[in-house]
Amino acid sequence: MIRTLNFAFIAITGFVCLGLYRVAEEARVAQVDLRQTHAAIVQEQDALAVLGAEWARVTQPGRIQALSQKHLDLSDHAQVEFSSLTQLPQKAPPLAPESNIATVKAIVPDVKASKPKPAAVQPEEPAFAVVNTGT
Repeated sequence: MIRTLNFAFIAITGFVCLGLYRVAEEARVAQVDLRQTHAAIVQEQDALAVLGAEWARVTQPGRIQALSQKHLDLSDHAQVEFSSLTQLPQKAPPLAPESNIATVKAIVPDVKASKPKPAAVQPEEPAFAVVNTGT
């Protein structure tokens, strides 16, 4: 009985050692991954700082002003100044007279007037209604 008990305890101790070794190895691998991730984060932060400095240099108002004067034909004074609303150009005339469009009528089938008929009766002509399409 004691031999069986000793063998069981030795086997349990071996399994515990294997499990502990596995957990320790996973922790070591996780620590290496964590260090690599932290190094990558630091590298990205450095790259973002460089890009931020470059963006600040590129978007300086003085630099943009110099580039616009060099490459664009712009001036600071207004081309035409209006002193009153009467000097504005007149609105373009409409393409068609509005009175003709407002009085247009259309003939459409009247759904309300037609009632379902039995199959034996011949169908009548559909009823039509006059609809005013004016606005």
